[in-house]
This record gives sequence, C-alpha cells and structure tokens, in this order.
Amino acid sequence: MDAPRFDKYYRYDEMVALLEQFAAEYPTLAQVEVIGQSHEGRDIPALTVTNADTGAALSKPALYIDANIHGSEVTACSSCLYIAWRLLNGYADDAEIAAMLDTTAFYLIPMVSPDGVEHCLSTPGRVRSGTRLYPHEEEKDGLYPDDVDGDGRILQMRIEDPSGGWKVSEHDDRLMIPREFHDADGPFYRVYSEGSIRNFDGVEVRGAPSKQGLDFNRNFPSNWRIQSQQGGAGDWPFSEPETRAIAEFVKAHPNIGGMHSFHTGFEAIIRVPCSEGDDDIPREDVARLLDIGNYGKERTGYAMFSYNELYKNIYEAYGDFATWAYHHLGLLYYCDELWDMRARGNPDPMDVNRMEKERDAAGLEQMHLDMLRWADENMEEDGFIRWTPFDHPQLGPVELGGWRPLLGNNSPFECLEETCRNIHDFTFAHAKSLPRISATVHETESLGDGVWRVSVAVVNGGYLPTSITRRAVDLGVAKPVTATISLPDGAEVVSGAEKQELGHLAGYGGRKKAEWIVRLGETATCDVEIHSEKGGARSVHVACEA
Repeated sequence: MDAPRFDKYYRYDEMVALLEQFAAEYPTLAQVEVIGQSHEGRDIPALTVTNADTGAALSKPALYIDANIHGSEVTACSSCLYIAWRLLNGYADDAEIAAMLDTTAFYLIPMVSPDGVEHCLSTPGRVRSGTRLYPHEEEKDGLYPDDVDGDGRILQMRIEDPSGGWKVSEHDDRLMIPREFHDADGPFYRVYSEGSIRNFDGVEVRGAPSKQGLDFNRNFPSNWRIQSQQGGAGDWPFSEPETRAIAEFVKAHPNIGGMHSFHTGFEAIIRVPCSEGDDDIPREDVARLLDIGNYGKERTGYAMFSYNELYKNIYEAYGDFATWAYHHLGLLYYCDELWDMRARGNPDPMDVNRMEKERDAAGLEQMHLDMLRWADENMEEDGFIRWTPFDHPQLGPVELGGWRPLLGNNSPFECLEETCRNIHDFTFAHAKSLPRISATVHETESLGDGVWRVSVAVVNGGYLPTSITRRAVDLGVAKPVTATISLPDGAEVVSGAEKQELGHLAGYGGRKKAEWIVRLGETATCDVEIHSEKGGARSVHVACEA
C-alpha cells in the first residue's frame, strides 16, 4: 500500500479507515479489534501488530502504546499511526523489524478519546479529554471560549485599558507581556480568551468553569482524588467508558511488559515513579528505567525526568495512568511528550518552569520572541494571527489575535512527520528490552525399567527480568515462569509436579532448570511447555535415547 500521510492530523473516521486498511493489506501482521465505546458511542479501536504465523500475540512479550487520551493532543495519534506503519511496511525488507514482529507483539490504541479529537478538529472549541458535561451539567456565569467573529478559530482578545495588566513587547508588536509593577507608560491592555460572557453585568469579566472538564488521565484508581482536590478526576476511578476500555484491555493482555502513552505539552520523556521518589522504589527498577529512558533521551533529544520531579516542580496530579501502571501493575511506563511550541525558545521544561517561578520576565519574553521567530522562519502559514480590530457584542471595541489554535501543543504540518519519526526508535528499543524465554533439553538419563530423568534448561535472553520490575514482585502481581510436562498415553510422572513453578528469571541470561522423573512408554518421548507471562511461551520436544 502507499505510504499514509503524516503531515496532517487524523480525524476519527480517517484513523479507523487507516487501521482497517492496515489489517486488509497485512492480514498476517495486523489485527483490529474494538475495545469499547466512547461517551458519544464511537468505537475505540486497538491494533495488534505481530506475525501471526509465528504464534499468537498473547504468547509473545508485548509493548503497549496509546495516544490521544487528551483530545487536543492530535500529534500523538499521528505518531502512533506512524509506528504502526513503520512496523508493517518494514517487515518485508527490514530484518530487524521482521525479527521483532516474529517474536513480539505491539498493542496500539491511537485514539483513546475519539470524542475529544473530533470536537477539537471539527469545531473551534477545545476539550481536555471527553465531551461529557462535567463537573456541572449547566453553564455557569462568566466568559466561555467562543468564536465570536465566526472565522473558525478561537484566539485571544485584548482590550486597551489604563488599568490593564498587559503591554506590547518593545521587540515584537504581536507579543503581549505582563505589565511590571513599576510600569507607568502605556498603552496597557486586558487579555482574555476570545469568547462570550454569560450573564455579563457590564463590568466584570471572569472566566467560567469548563463545560467539559474531564481529564481521563486523572481517572485511574491509584492515588485518585475527588474533583475538589483534582480537577477533571471524574465521578470515581474508571467512571468514564474510555478509561475503563483501556484498563480492561491492559488486564486482558497480561503479556504487556512495557507501556508508552503519547502526549504533547512538553518535549520530554516522563518516567515513573510518581507518588514516590527514586529513593523510595527498588534500586533495580530505577536502574532499568534510566537505562531505557536514557536511550530515548539520546535518540529524541527530549528532556527526561520522573513524574515525582514533575509533581514537585511543575504541577501535581492524582489518579493518572502512569501511577496505576507502575504502582498497581508493576510495569515500566513512559509518557512521551512529543511537542511543545515553547521548546522553540527553550527546550528544557524544568528551566521554563524555573523562569515562571522566579518571575523571570526577560527570560520568558525572550522565549516567546524565539517562538515567534521560529514560526516565521519555518511555517508556510502564519503561526501567530496578528491583532485585528473587532466590535465585540458585549465588550465593544476589542482586538482579536494570537497563536493559531492547536499550535502550542501540536507539531505544525511542516515538521509533523519528523516529530512522528522521532519517537519510533525509542519505543522499538524498549520492545527489544523485554524478557524473552528460550528452552532446551538439558539432560535425559535412563534409570532403568523405562524410567527416565528428564530436565529442561530455561533461559531469559532479554534485558528485563521476567517479572519486569521488583515492584511487581513486591506487589505479588508478577507471575512465575512455569514448566509443564506432557506425556504420551500410558506414561506417568514418577517424581515432580507435572506443572512446576520456576520463579522469576533475571535479565540477560537468568536461568532455571525444571526436572522430572517419568516412566515412558515405547516411544520414550515427551513434551515440555514453558510459559512466562511477560517473556513468551516455548515448547520443547524431549526424545529419550539409551
């Protein structure tokens, strides 16, 4: 099939059509399933990518990737679809990809919030995640974002006012900067979102609470908080059909050993732990998180820090997917933040946060000037819409202008494919790190009268242990590797349980032995099935010869 376009944001129907085309063009490698329905009734599809001829997906170690849990972060969906395309298209002529898909499964959910994506791409409005009215079913008084001039965009409004808290930058008349306490020479402005004011009293303009304030990434059970403590949390953990759908999918696929969620808003790889610091979790988990994450940092050029650092330095969050993934499921999880317009001026989110905390007005102004310069030099269409006079039906003369919608946290079309490409190598390398079980006959020894000692060596050739993390072991959720012997008719096990638990195998060469004493028939053969929940399944045929 022809290469899909990755210089566009995918609408819901386009995304579904592309997944179905993948499944039709690559029937052995791609399978689409519906994992649930959104609030508005849209199917939420998942794509499984693996070589079905080499075994079922559930019998292989797996990497999970989701995108667009936040509706406006549409770069994330394009990046997820790009990874699917790279894997499928590369199977025929890329030996590394072929070997990966022969032994590994990828589970891709490109659009967790289809309602949110459709709202953001088909209307001027924005939502954080879903479109259900929350936390209030009725509008409150105040300013709601609205396309008041009917141009299909919701920008900003500025109103000249001697008491205003904003002024025009001396270096670029498009840029509004905060008025400092000693500024006396205007003109000064008030700045608001473009919008309409419900029950305007003619004087006060205050923001109204969001009509659609759900944040699916605050709706998970680990460290969940109620709405008054965590905005967007939902009525209870997993109260939303979208979060329930992905949780049920994850629980139904216990072979998942690594997780990625694609977002935008920073340019960073954010790793677990979340509610704890690195010193509070097993050191071996920290080492593995850093080993894999540092590779991603090197390949992408993004910053890397933990959720715990994020919560301490930038903002707090409760009930997110990452906390559930590591602190409940014991999985290694990375949030890949793929685009931030601010990175055109300062690529370090922590440094941007420092400037904001320290009220570094000059540094912040320079960052925004650099953003404008980058947009002018790299974008065919104006990134910043110049201020234009408009007669507002409630406020009178205003000016409308500002950054083009979606641009702040989405890659512009000119560099969208590069952004998509940028994250592929990191996720592919993470898949390489997964545990991979192999098994060989270790020994067959005749004990006389048709009785044999049979042993099998089981080895983990992957970097990660079969438990994935020490936290999973401590939580009691890591399943042991098992070895099960199957005998022909008339044969019996003399000593040793038919199904043996071998415990957990360390990464890179961790090994265990399973042994039985069996009475075999004339064929003197048997089979041993090795199963690792995260490391795959293997079968060994044992032929006993005197």
